[in-house]
Amino acid sequence: MIFTVKRRGFTLLELLLVISVFSVLLSFSLINSGLFSKIVNDIDVDLTNNNIIDFINRSKIYCRDNKKEGGYIYFDGSSESITFNMGLDEIFSMKLPEGFILDKVRDDNKIKIDNRGITEDACSIKFKDRRGKIHCLTMCVGTAYVEIKY
Repeated sequence: MIFTVKRRGFTLLELLLVISVFSVLLSFSLINSGLFSKIVNDIDVDLTNNNIIDFINRSKIYCRDNKKEGGYIYFDGSSESITFNMGLDEIFSMKLPEGFILDKVRDDNKIKIDNRGITEDACSIKFKDRRGKIHCLTMCVGTAYVEIKY
């Protein structure tokens, strides 16, 4: 007489092996997602630096080409945006990426531009990225020079 045994479950060794394989795969995916978010943050920082410089230059060109006095760039920390205004009119604006925090630029958060496209004051434009690191752009008086500080 031959007895056959029906197996209805898994052995403890099989369960431990499957759980260990899943834990190894999960740890690799968590490491890669952290690396991915760091890369995305770094790309957004570089893009934001370049966009702010382009925004300042476009504002200067607008004042110079239209020979308009009274243009100013306003840094709004509550909405994390930058606007270029002529009097009460908003000409164009830029919003910082989600998770970025704009720091106070000056006491009035404005950079004035005259009709020749020249800024009246020097300042440092600072913002925090998603990881809390502070980035700084420095603008010199009366020139078109804006420098990114690392």
